[in-house]
Amino acid sequence: MRCFFKILYSYQQLLLPDLALTQKLGRETYEPYYPHIWKPGGLDWYMERCFGTEILTNELVDPNIEFWLAKDEAGQMVGFLKFILEKPVPDYPIKNALYLEKIYLMPAFFGKGTGQHLIAFCKQRAAQLGRAAVWLMVMKNGPVWAYEKAGFQTVGEVNWDFELLKEEERGGWVMICPLS
Repeated sequence: MRCFFKILYSYQQLLLPDLALTQKLGRETYEPYYPHIWKPGGLDWYMERCFGTEILTNELVDPNIEFWLAKDEAGQMVGFLKFILEKPVPDYPIKNALYLEKIYLMPAFFGKGTGQHLIAFCKQRAAQLGRAAVWLMVMKNGPVWAYEKAGFQTVGEVNWDFELLKEEERGGWVMICPLS
């Protein structure tokens, strides 16, 4: 007999006083998964680009950006999300959309369905804001299947031209999940 347990997650918005925690989460949820996609020095460059003190300070006070920490029912940090609350989908007719810029999981929660819970929270937040869709960009060799499982469909391509990103890692997909 198989038993299923519903795991409950709580979400806390990360604000400017949470700068150090946000930086810690960024590193702990990104670095274990992606060092192989960067040329030498690239991972450090990207961490500074995303989680450097000056950049993150500006983003944490930007009214169009939200960071969210997810915890399980035991209070363990499971991951975090970054939303751009209103950003049009590029080259697509939906303009009133929430952009899911980051969805990162702590290593202990990878592959356990946690990402689906975080995506559901993202969709709920977008609906609260009256958005027509959620969209994201994902590397072609990234977890495309997980986003498809959550209702996203591919609507375009993207190419990241970061000098320190390995050439074979630069291709990606634009994916969208309409909310109505």
